[in-house]
Amino acid sequence: MKTMKYLSMMLMMLALSVCMVSCGDDDPSEVSGNASITGRWESSEMRINYKEAVLRVEFSSNNKGSLSAIYTDGTDPDTYNFEYVLKKEVNGDTYLTIVWTGNFVLIYDENVEYKITITPSRLVWGGYTYIRK
Repeated sequence: MKTMKYLSMMLMMLALSVCMVSCGDDDPSEVSGNASITGRWESSEMRINYKEAVLRVEFSSNNKGSLSAIYTDGTDPDTYNFEYVLKKEVNGDTYLTIVWTGNFVLIYDENVEYKITITPSRLVWGGYTYIRK
């Protein structure tokens, strides 16, 4: 009888330890300076400030970047700097949040998580498609 009681206690302890180990962290992990987004991206045929323009976004590995409107009529470009957080969810979705470092905002809102899609040659962000340059 003592042996059965001992074995059932051991079996219960083993089952509990397996259950505790299987619980993992389901929180999204923040990705710092993800190489897949780092670089220069451009989207053409845009209308910014009532002018035709190419929108250029550059992401550096130190979580800083810039967004530029390069006007096709030769007008000086508008460039705005930002800092960013790239977050990859457990389910594979990727989110980008930017914080403007100046007083101006160009197309994207500050502190909004935008769901993005990144491939080696394309970045889809807020309804715009960028090509890696």
